[in-house]
Amino acid sequence: MKNKIKNINKKYILGTVLMFVGVLIVTSVIWGNRTFSVKTLNQIIFHLKVPMEGTDNGIYLYWFLWAVPISIGVVAMVDLIIFNIHRLYSGKILKALKKHFVKFGIVCIVCSLVFTIYNYDIHGYINNMRKITDLYEKYYVDPSKVNISFENGKRNIIHLYLESVENTYASKEVGGVEEINYIPELSKLTKENINFSNNDNMGGSHTIDGTQWTIASQVSQNMGIPLKLSIKSKKYDNNSEFLPGGYSLGEVLEANGYVNEFMCGSNANFGGTSNFYKQHGNYIIRDYNSFKENGDIDENYFVFWGIEDAKLFEFAKEDITKLSNGDKPFNMEITTIDTHTPDGYLCDLCKKDHKNQYANVIECQSRQVNNFINWCKEQVWYKNTTIVITGDHNSMSEKFFAGIDTDYVRTPYNCIINSAIEPINAKNRLFSTIDMYPTMLAAMGATIEGDRLGLGTNLFSNKKTLMEEIGFKALKDEVEKTSDFYNNEIIGLE
Repeated sequence: MKNKIKNINKKYILGTVLMFVGVLIVTSVIWGNRTFSVKTLNQIIFHLKVPMEGTDNGIYLYWFLWAVPISIGVVAMVDLIIFNIHRLYSGKILKALKKHFVKFGIVCIVCSLVFTIYNYDIHGYINNMRKITDLYEKYYVDPSKVNISFENGKRNIIHLYLESVENTYASKEVGGVEEINYIPELSKLTKENINFSNNDNMGGSHTIDGTQWTIASQVSQNMGIPLKLSIKSKKYDNNSEFLPGGYSLGEVLEANGYVNEFMCGSNANFGGTSNFYKQHGNYIIRDYNSFKENGDIDENYFVFWGIEDAKLFEFAKEDITKLSNGDKPFNMEITTIDTHTPDGYLCDLCKKDHKNQYANVIECQSRQVNNFINWCKEQVWYKNTTIVITGDHNSMSEKFFAGIDTDYVRTPYNCIINSAIEPINAKNRLFSTIDMYPTMLAAMGATIEGDRLGLGTNLFSNKKTLMEEIGFKALKDEVEKTSDFYNNEIIGLE
């Protein structure tokens, strides 16, 4: 009798554990959707292959505090119902569940896996792996073979990548979707300078696969291609070649006598970022690690992902001043972090005018960027410097956008200040971040043979972008397919 009771208890414990794992998988996927908006297997595969050191530990805590208690609560409730409702009702279904509780747990696991497969469209990913695209054979222009002339002079360029900054944050009157304009300074900059838009107001680029996270956006804007690692590709550690067949903006500038620098407040090894910049333009890397090594911050200083943007902008001013005093034109790329999901980092400069922390952080970012731009305008080198500001991608904090108009197209922010030329048409354009590569060079005054680099088109020119030529859906579909050219010539699988 004791053995029978013991076996029943083991069965209930095992069934409960299996049910908990199943529920935890589902809640984790839902948490990921709310927090990171990760719904493509391509992005997950990439992050499984690259270094993840430097991740904000608060994200793991946030996941634990959100997903685990909900999972425990759901399992506890189910257990209570199944094992106690017999006091009120002795139905056959409940008796069957008690008898086959382990099988019920297995069903929970299977259902959670089916939910995951559906959520990340794994079936679609596998289907696209079997489809071959000739997109690159038809349209890819090798930047290393294009004549790019700087006959009009070599202007400096400062490129700000603003973490998760999109036009949606603005008020409806200026092109956003909010009742309150959370980015008034950034909105004003687009009015006073150049903003390439998908409408006749403030707007931006359409998102395609392989451009939706930070390093993917940086690759797309610097190389004119999306970032897509084949599931067959090797692990991208700190000693790996990063897209060896690509040719970037940094390499164009290095070949023309520029000095390149990349600065971020986090660990630049995250996602293989330092590898990309070192190998494609021989960039000076200034990140959280180098700030510690150089004594810019205390050895134990760490907030959010490393240092806050307020410190980052001050270090950027120092480095730009040094670069400007050199005998070479410079390219300075700066990546902010305070507006990272889930709720951003509220620094000492931020006000607390809104109940939502993320709204306060976004508003703070707008002010800080504007202050940095005003500082740039006061410097002697400003006249010969083009400044590009882009949101790296749409925000992944889906919960912040709950309830917005479903017809509204969310687009990353862009603004070009002190451009050497004016666009023929900046409004009602169909484009993606891959088009920023030749566009930034053109803004610096460079002349590009054919106005195309990679898959990107110079937005200042009268040439249609690839998206305008073949349509958004067609480009989106082709990018999601497998490209033998991309895998062999750019990644270097063979």
